[in-house]
Order: sequence, then structure tokens, then C-alpha cells
Amino acid sequence: MSSTGTLAQISVVGAGNWLISHDRVGPRVLELLEGRYGPEVDLCHTGTSGLELLDHLHGQKLFLVVDACTLGGPAGTLRIVDRPDLSQAPASTASVHQIGPLEALAVAHHLFPEQLPCHIQLILAETEGIDDKLFERVCRDAVDHVDQQIREALALDAAGVEVAQA
Repeated sequence: MSSTGTLAQISVVGAGNWLISHDRVGPRVLELLEGRYGPEVDLCHTGTSGLELLDHLHGQKLFLVVDACTLGGPAGTLRIVDRPDLSQAPASTASVHQIGPLEALAVAHHLFPEQLPCHIQLILAETEGIDDKLFERVCRDAVDHVDQQIREALALDAAGVEVAQA
């Protein structure tokens, strides 16, 4: 919720844990984004509780989730999952959490679809075998991607273009 008491139309959720080096991507990206946007963008840290993500759903125009993943790709690879299919629970998880963001969104799809954002995007950073230098690079790459998505959403909003339902 913005400082004006209204619900932000764009949310950036950072999932992860500061105490586990390979799982810091979400919190670090939020730290780098702090102060860049006004009340139209809400920055939310959900920690390692995937279900906490449910508290941040309110039909936003854009909902970005930044998290670490270990999918076997090259360390530092940024994977973008645009408009994930939430109609079925994922067979495997892209998160190190017990229930990750994708699973939480699938739960929301079934329990209260009216609260789902119009456009959902997962920004996943491959952290298996990552070192500190590569970690910072992938976090800055994620910030650049988030910035681009927010700029596009704000431009569409200014032009009065509706975002298609996820």
C-alpha cells in the first residue's frame, strides 16, 4: 500500500533470505530499487514464505516476482517467466522455498482469482554455483529488467492502454 493509503498498481516482490548467500537475489534487488519510484510502485519482501505472497495480491496491473532458482542453467542466468500458466500447480518448483511464488500464485488462481494481477512475471536468477561478483551482476541485470517492465507499464497506463488479463 502506498503512503497515500491507496493500493499501488505495480508490485515488485522480492523472495528470498539474506542469510543464505544464493537466496539473496530478491531482497538485494529490492534494496537496489529502493527510492526509485513513487507510490504507484510497491516493493514487497516476502522472505522465504511463499504463501506470504498471497497478502500482496489485489488485482494490480503488473506484478513482478524476483527470486533465486536452481534449474541447472549457467550460474547468473536470468530466466523470465511471463504470464505463467496458473491453472495447474507446477510439477516441479523453481524456488528453494517449501512453497515458492509460482505455487502460491497457483493457489491464488484457484482460491481467489479476482485478486490476481492482470500481468504476472517471474524474474528468476540461476544461483547454483554463483560467486559474489556474478551475484551482483545478476542482481543488477534483474533491476534493469524490472525498471524496463515498470517503465513500459507506466507508459501504457499514461496512454490509457489496458493490460490483458494474465
